[in-house]
Amino acid sequence: MSAVVDMYRDDVNASYAVDFGRDREPSQKRSRHPEYRRAGSAPTRVSGMHNRRSKRWTWGSGRGARMLNMRAFASCVAFAVMSLSTVVFGVTIDYATVGNPGNPANGATGWGSVSDVYKISKYETTNAQYTEFLNKVDAAGTNPNGVYNALMGSDVTGGITFNSGAASGSKYSVKAGAPAGTPAGTAYGAMPVLFTSWFSAARFANWLQNGQVTGTSAMETGAYTLNGQTSGAIPARTAGATNYLPSRDEWYKAGFYNSTTYTMYPTNNIPAPTNTITNVSLANVANYGAAATPTISPINAGAYVNTSSFYGAFDMFGNATEYTDTAGTGANAGRPQVFSGSWATALADSGLWSKTGSAIFRNSNITTSQIGFRVAAAVPEPATIALASVGIGALAGLDWMKRRKKKALARIAG
Repeated sequence: MSAVVDMYRDDVNASYAVDFGRDREPSQKRSRHPEYRRAGSAPTRVSGMHNRRSKRWTWGSGRGARMLNMRAFASCVAFAVMSLSTVVFGVTIDYATVGNPGNPANGATGWGSVSDVYKISKYETTNAQYTEFLNKVDAAGTNPNGVYNALMGSDVTGGITFNSGAASGSKYSVKAGAPAGTPAGTAYGAMPVLFTSWFSAARFANWLQNGQVTGTSAMETGAYTLNGQTSGAIPARTAGATNYLPSRDEWYKAGFYNSTTYTMYPTNNIPAPTNTITNVSLANVANYGAAATPTISPINAGAYVNTSSFYGAFDMFGNATEYTDTAGTGANAGRPQVFSGSWATALADSGLWSKTGSAIFRNSNITTSQIGFRVAAAVPEPATIALASVGIGALAGLDWMKRRKKKALARIAG
């Protein structure tokens, strides 16, 4: 019986130490005994998880305060991450920041002036990324609003297959291997997705903005209000959109501007890029020319590791023609403007994709083996970043004030 009583007493003392030891000064090392400032004698010394070594980074004391502190800290971190992150859940978008806000437009075209800092994807959207999108928004394989094109699976340039018998959420998969004639290391998953209409590209952007959640509704509103639309005039970008297709001026600036002037081609060079798929490590090279290259498809996005625009965006010439969310006027009213040419662009047509090239538009519902897209994103306003910093600073200041007060009270009590 005595042993049982002693065990019970030890448990009670341990609980007493946990409950009443909150107000003690922080121990500097594990061997120090807690000092209690409440009435009654101190309980038996406790150790391990009950002997909290330091309260330096907490606000207040006690179990409830610790939970509150953890929630406050987690909220600050979450706010900062949502404000600053360029990584979104299952699909990671590697962005290049396009600075020099308020730059002048190119005098020859009137394009390229952008008032704000923004981000543009360094790479064209790939088959792997689009497959993730398909499995999230179309887990059952019903192909809502035509987001999947059968040519993605049957054409040699397409990279995504559909299997109706696969489990829900995995009916779409990336093709194995790569097209014949492409460089070693080429893989369908890393190649740009093709056979997407403008509306499918816009739905991918909506899905990004909505947090890559599961379900059809995640792709119908966001950067663009689509509500089932699959053809016709493209809608304007929603005010305050954070993930979207680049506008004509955003694409043009990211491709041609070099902080002071506009280069002739979106490879940060004056002469037209050399067409090749073998010497991908050279500078100022691109995948275009069709049979003259020779190739019959795009290659991995970003394969030309030493060829990019001034801001660090790859494949802005060749590989895949890319949509913008700028609509034409007159005869091209409602049709999206496109840039960059593709793997099938003839050598003689390289000038069409230079800084002085003609405005080229495509029907919004067209799906070909040459057109893909890349996405862009807004940069948080400085006020938003400052607000997050102020919030974290305020919590740290509150901690400092409480620790000073506790030390002053301890000196008075001593």
